[in-house]
Amino acid sequence: MNRLGPILIFLMLMNVSCSVYHQGTADVSQCGFSGIFENREMQQQYKELTNSVLKLSVFVSYQSQVFEPDSLVTLASYKSGRALGATRARFVQNESFSGSATAIDKSDNKILLLTCAHLVHFPDTIYTYDERLSADGKRYLLGLSVKTGFVMKINNVGGNLRPAIVAIDAGNDLALLEIVSQSRMELPVSTTLKLVSAKDLNWGDRIWLTGFPSGRFMMTTGLISNPDNKEGILFTDAPFSEGYSGAPALVYHRQASCFLLAGVGRSVAARSDYVLKPEKKMHETVYNTALPYTGQVYVEVEKQPAAGVTFIVGPDLIQSFMMENAQKLALSGWDSAILKR
Repeated sequence: MNRLGPILIFLMLMNVSCSVYHQGTADVSQCGFSGIFENREMQQQYKELTNSVLKLSVFVSYQSQVFEPDSLVTLASYKSGRALGATRARFVQNESFSGSATAIDKSDNKILLLTCAHLVHFPDTIYTYDERLSADGKRYLLGLSVKTGFVMKINNVGGNLRPAIVAIDAGNDLALLEIVSQSRMELPVSTTLKLVSAKDLNWGDRIWLTGFPSGRFMMTTGLISNPDNKEGILFTDAPFSEGYSGAPALVYHRQASCFLLAGVGRSVAARSDYVLKPEKKMHETVYNTALPYTGQVYVEVEKQPAAGVTFIVGPDLIQSFMMENAQKLALSGWDSAILKR
């Protein structure tokens, strides 16, 4: 009997432990696999919000003209046509960019998108000046680039939609785009995100971004640092690469059990390096790199990203941007109180 006592106690403990284990397994099945979301409801809510995040593709081309050294071309002489003989070289640059945009409102057959200005804002003409001045104080031109083509596309399951710019703030890197479609079925899903206030954010709050880095639909997450800085920019250690620009930055409010918009992904800290590029490279012409190059060379700026320092356009800047363009939005048929708090 004395020998059976410990055995019975051991079997009872095993029975209790198995009961606890099965209870824990049931909870895990509700939450899914281990991840950054606290429960399945939170995970599902985030997944539904990502349906409003769209890939924005931009194509822009410039025709560049470089003048001979010491040709003393001014802007006035160029516009009058007297600088034609001073042209040293002409070439065409074609660039393509991809980023993200969020559908924040929908009305009948049109939809409103929020994104970054640097994805869609390109000057018509770019001038490069010499440091010297003429006798009357005019600056001499080294060269110029004229925009010859610009196309925006929203990649949607219904096809490629062409947005138009409604409002833009290049200083704070924000833009509103509008898509008008003949068919409602072509339009993407819009979200009903509310803006969080910057004063409600704290050090260490988690932030989520979903966008199209390298054209692939992905998410990233990180922690917020210094949310009360006066610049209105949020800093986070979330990994960031080209394609996340314009992506919605979300935070989760536990008491309200919902995600709120904390900003728009803008850029990553980077160091700029000046690199010499051969003329044939500028023309995208294939040539044998094993041979010495003797042609013209141009300086190109290459940026090396600094990992762990990502910039987010904060909620207060977004709110100000929306309010400043309230009248323009109203004229376009949009409610001036979009993105309420």
